[in-house]
Amino acid sequence: MAPKITIVGGGSTHWGPRLLTDFANTPSLHDADVALVDIDESALPRMLTIAKHIVTSCDVAMHVTATTELPRGLEGADFVVTALSVGGFESMAHDIEVPARYGIFQPVGDSVGPGGISRSLRSIGVVLDIAREVERTAPDALLLNVSNPLTALCRAVTSQTAVRTVGLCNELVGMLFWLSLVFDADMRAIDPVVAGVNHFPLVTSLRIGEQDGFALLREALADPEALAGALWMEPPAQSHWQRIDPSRDWRKADVLYNNRLKLAVLERFGVMPGSADTHVAEFVPWFVQAASDQGRRWGVHHYGIDGHRADKVEDDEWAAELEAGAEVPRWPSGELVAPLIDSIVTGTERHLPVNLPNTGQVMGLPDGVIVECMGVVDAAGVRPRDTASPGALTEHLRRVVTSQELTVQAALDEDRGQVLHAMLADPIAGTLPWEHVTAMTDELLNRTSAWLPPGLRP
Repeated sequence: MAPKITIVGGGSTHWGPRLLTDFANTPSLHDADVALVDIDESALPRMLTIAKHIVTSCDVAMHVTATTELPRGLEGADFVVTALSVGGFESMAHDIEVPARYGIFQPVGDSVGPGGISRSLRSIGVVLDIAREVERTAPDALLLNVSNPLTALCRAVTSQTAVRTVGLCNELVGMLFWLSLVFDADMRAIDPVVAGVNHFPLVTSLRIGEQDGFALLREALADPEALAGALWMEPPAQSHWQRIDPSRDWRKADVLYNNRLKLAVLERFGVMPGSADTHVAEFVPWFVQAASDQGRRWGVHHYGIDGHRADKVEDDEWAAELEAGAEVPRWPSGELVAPLIDSIVTGTERHLPVNLPNTGQVMGLPDGVIVECMGVVDAAGVRPRDTASPGALTEHLRRVVTSQELTVQAALDEDRGQVLHAMLADPIAGTLPWEHVTAMTDELLNRTSAWLPPGLRP
């Protein structure tokens, strides 16, 4: 029987075209029933036009509908994807600009730190309302959250409802890609063991084929220029990587150079963050500092609100091209929603990075908190694959998790005092003087009050 997939936020020009294309390129989902749900009614006709073009071009029987009514879109759903951003760029500008006035320069600002806490507070209630409607209308559905801040949103759902929930992020796919560039390896032959949280997944061991991946990395770091052979493809522009010598072609040493922050962590702690350095830098206080030009000497790319807007322009342009009849890609987007659903529908076992409640798979962290790990996905569902320890970074990770837990509780209780507690616990925000962190917290809450629940408003 064909699955029904509901995309909440289905009018998004980022998620809509990507997921619909991935579904059309996945044989088990060729006849899926897809419901696009969005509060922006004006976005849906365009997405239906794009969907029709994808269905026709790929010659599949996928049936796509659209509605602004969440209960209607959820009827009969087997899978529910939450893909949304509360307040859009208008609210996100405050997440980045307010902390900057207090000396905290966030490269992204969407997961942790002041920006991540602020974004959580306005998003948790919205996602929780969606989850409660799933619980009423489609209680057997699997909720797949791809929205940031992913950890906090998943934790709110799992702590307050019985909805089965998985957080999905493709940052570890990016790690497999750059490792494949350095070692000429098939991405499918690279197998990490992961114990961390979203955007800070700590790789505790690594196999590349039959070899110890960490040993290969240490050997490569000892003499990067000795790495022979051309890259099997150039890094995409979206990576924001830079060549060591712009006058020459891309080399394998350049790939290591653009991941030097996480590799420094590997050399010091014996575990390696699996996300892009731009994300990793927001979880530790050591790299985005005045001494390193706010991390730029480490290669940390600062998006700023203008960078986020530029990404949106690219999404809109691609959506417009598809709407006008452009060729539909026949390759996967790199997102994990379609592979995960395919594994459950067909029973094909896959090992994918997933965010799940901790049941012991990440040692040293409390049960129930949302952690990122490698999961086994098949007809039986999704479950953790490994048990691993973050090693010397365990206590640091506990602090990150503590701040995330306090953030979720502050949103649930609508308690401004607990927001300050979350800020003080956060490894980045907590570096500020008392007077500054309290003032920054108040300013963030006041400036984003239009999107906050009543108890968090001034």
